[in-house]
Amino acid sequence: MKDEVSIQWIKKAQAGDSRAFRQIVLHYAKIVNALAFRYTDDAHLAEDIAQDTFIKAHQALSRYQNDAKFSTWLLRITTNTSIDYIRKANRQKASSLNCEDRPIEIPVEGEENQLEMQDSLGKAMSYLTDVERLAITMKHHQGYSIAETAAKLKLNDNACKQTIFRAVRKLRQQLKCEVSA
Repeated sequence: MKDEVSIQWIKKAQAGDSRAFRQIVLHYAKIVNALAFRYTDDAHLAEDIAQDTFIKAHQALSRYQNDAKFSTWLLRITTNTSIDYIRKANRQKASSLNCEDRPIEIPVEGEENQLEMQDSLGKAMSYLTDVERLAITMKHHQGYSIAETAAKLKLNDNACKQTIFRAVRKLRQQLKCEVSA
């Protein structure tokens, strides 16, 4: 979607055009769902988060301003909604999140090697706690700073660094086991 078209759809949606908002949802549904899945590692929960994200975006659309990219704004809502869902699940001591292999893009030569590495990394990520998975995804996939990651996860900076350090150490250990297996 070109920015001009996006801006037109956004302006129409802000004016109350439900068809324009539907076009926005159709365009961004895949990336919103993918990001929610990266945070939760649960396809059904990711769909719920994506739906809530678009509800929140629709409710806040009048406050969106063109000084930031719309996709950035929408993915921030997705991130916040994902974190809220995980916090709620942890507070309610709900059943642990289902850890399935998740596709993560990794630059590796050859399609077969890339698929094997994605599979290995997905398995390794399933050994992380929810907080570790959130922290490493926010820091290394989303590009959040330590301070931003810590603030979102309600940790101090040192605790956030330790969480990321533990996550990286666990991933290295799991990947080392995968390679030697």
